[in-house]
Amino acid sequence: MGRLTEEEKRFIPKRIYESDLNANYKHDLSKLYEQAHSELSLQQTKRDQIIALYMSIFSLLIPFALSLDKLTVMSKGLIFLAVGIIGVIFNVIIIRYRIYKEIYWLSCETITCMINVKDERLNKDIVQTLFYKSLSKKGKNFFVRGKWSSFKYFKKNIFSSETLHYIVLDLLTSVLVGLGGVLVLPLDNPVKTIVTVCMATALFIALLTIYFYHCTEVYSVLKDGKDSSFNKAFAKAWFLHLYIDIADVEKDV
Repeated sequence: MGRLTEEEKRFIPKRIYESDLNANYKHDLSKLYEQAHSELSLQQTKRDQIIALYMSIFSLLIPFALSLDKLTVMSKGLIFLAVGIIGVIFNVIIIRYRIYKEIYWLSCETITCMINVKDERLNKDIVQTLFYKSLSKKGKNFFVRGKWSSFKYFKKNIFSSETLHYIVLDLLTSVLVGLGGVLVLPLDNPVKTIVTVCMATALFIALLTIYFYHCTEVYSVLKDGKDSSFNKAFAKAWFLHLYIDIADVEKDV
């Protein structure tokens, strides 16, 4: 390995000693809970804004495109497909908001449990254990005979407000892609109709499948018991990372 220049100087983290820690620090868990709950509500607000924005694009741009006689059928179809692609992107964004809302909800429940623990005992192991118990408490509703059931999760959540909001956007996106396909594809009418209906249906199912896959991924540790699965969910619960890992602290010389 070549010698590093001054501009390429390697970063070397400093050591943390026991004497560096504030032994008298008290965690303000009530304020932490308020922040977590505020972020939870913010995810829902962002979701509603995305859906409202897309419906505005849908209701304004599509009738406008259809009313322009100068536009060719191909051009109108491409506009539909472009708005459909925007819808796919918005679907992905909403899935991300949904995941973080679930994580923040679990964080709020974990913080309420942390209040019952002595402040000086709030270390990594206890915080992570409480988060796991919050996962287990909700996740146990989706088990059948001791095994995780994706169908049961789907059945219990398909008519929830969160899912129905997502389905509205998913449906609009799929319809637009289907309409775009009808105008763009150079096929005979009967074949074109079948192809575009299949295309729109496949997109709708695919987006809904992706939604449920990522929602259930939060509970992966309950399915496989892997440390990596737990850490993937816990890493997003940044409100709970209020401790210094004992492994990073060295005894004073």
